[in-house]
Amino acid sequence: MDKREQGKANREWGKQAEQIAADYLLTNGYVIRERNWRVGNRIEIDIIAEIDGMIVFVEVKARKGDYQSPDDAVDTPKRMKMVRGGDMYLRSLPHMFPYRLDIITVTGTPESYEINHMPDAFLPPLR
Repeated sequence: MDKREQGKANREWGKQAEQIAADYLLTNGYVIRERNWRVGNRIEIDIIAEIDGMIVFVEVKARKGDYQSPDDAVDTPKRMKMVRGGDMYLRSLPHMFPYRLDIITVTGTPESYEINHMPDAFLPPLR
């Protein structure tokens, strides 16, 4: 498989992993408010959900193997984008909500995978 085909396969697995994560959240009582919510072309939040009056911003990471922990890919720049995007989303609502920043990892294949939900995976940095 050449690089272009591999990139396409990885993007497809990423989309499938986002669906797996959304299904997982729904099964566990969350309401999905948004999927692939964007601010311009620089900030995207994979899933914005709500549970018990709390807004949950979710980054989904997928990997086919265990050579790298998927949550390691949620680096500082990605976290800052989530925080900025989350702030913009919250400011657009009619009143304030408590919120948290979660990571969901999906490792394996669409046929056989492991899901790991990390609630409150990180906090916004203090300024």
